[in-house]
Amino acid sequence: MELGVDEKMPILKKNRLSTGILDLDLILEGGYRNPANIILIGPSGMEKAAFSYHFSGCTGPETTTIICGNASPEDIINKASTIGIDVSKVYFIDCYSATLGQKKESTENITVIDGPSALNDISLALNEAIKRSSGKRMRVVFDTLSTFILYNSQDSMRKFLSVIAGRLKSANATTLYLIDEGVHDKQVLSLIETGMDKKYTIEDKGGKFNLHIPDINIDIPIRLGPAGINVL
Repeated sequence: MELGVDEKMPILKKNRLSTGILDLDLILEGGYRNPANIILIGPSGMEKAAFSYHFSGCTGPETTTIICGNASPEDIINKASTIGIDVSKVYFIDCYSATLGQKKESTENITVIDGPSALNDISLALNEAIKRSSGKRMRVVFDTLSTFILYNSQDSMRKFLSVIAGRLKSANATTLYLIDEGVHDKQVLSLIETGMDKKYTIEDKGGKFNLHIPDINIDIPIRLGPAGINVL
């Protein structure tokens, strides 16, 4: 899937990275801001994950990194493929497999970490991801940040997010942090939102879903189909 900003179309801004969803790109004037730290809050279903698959599966000059806290790289690749998106060539930081007691070795595109509580190791792996980008723009996904919050103290997460959010933004990255709805209290959500640039929310309206978009303050009806997210 190759989606990008068409410079011949003046409504699309250059400081954007495609969401991987064409209709959403048009609404957002080209996609998510770049660089930026973006929160996506929603129910723990496939809809929220699909947004990250679309974003990660865009082909282009950018490098892509997925930090796995809720599923293994293999699970993410398989789930993305069910909606026709190929994420097999992205760089994974696997913090999930260790929680299952699995002993896996790192490979060229998968760095295995000793669980979601190994924040220093995750930070070092992100440094390597930045080096891999060689100055290119970056796409980064935390799938999901909720897992890391549950495994670490609030103070540890505050320090971690403060450091990596600034580091990734300086590296010209657009980072998508997935947050599970209803898992965290207001104090924790306030902690997460500190230093973030945008917050998008997926709302479940009795089985029908809306995406709340900040700034323009509208709710966009969405549906998950065989080809992923459709804007209605």
